[in-house]
Amino acid sequence: MMLSLLAQAEPAAQPISIQTALLIILGIACVIAIKSLADLHRRVDELAARVNPRKMAAAGPIHPQGMAPEVIAVISAAVHESLGHDIRIVSISTENQSATWSMEGRRQIFGSRKVR
Repeated sequence: MMLSLLAQAEPAAQPISIQTALLIILGIACVIAIKSLADLHRRVDELAARVNPRKMAAAGPIHPQGMAPEVIAVISAAVHESLGHDIRIVSISTENQSATWSMEGRRQIFGSRKVR
């Protein structure tokens, strides 16, 4: 009697189906394949960088008038850190942009007005 109560209380554990097992195996295989492709892509990029390095043009140094070399070094470091080593700064402008912003503000104000 005790044995029959124990058998009724706990249902038999069912193993996972073949379809579920195949889906798990397929998912693991996809993850491994994507990781391998990403690693291969990284290696190809490294090899391409070694074989054909981007040559810097001998256009001369960038020295805008009135700008200290330290400021140019800071701008260059910021560009290199944010965009990568394949980027080359072509020019640095010291133009006064305040007039451009004031014109843009006026344009937005005039654009928001109703034409009579």
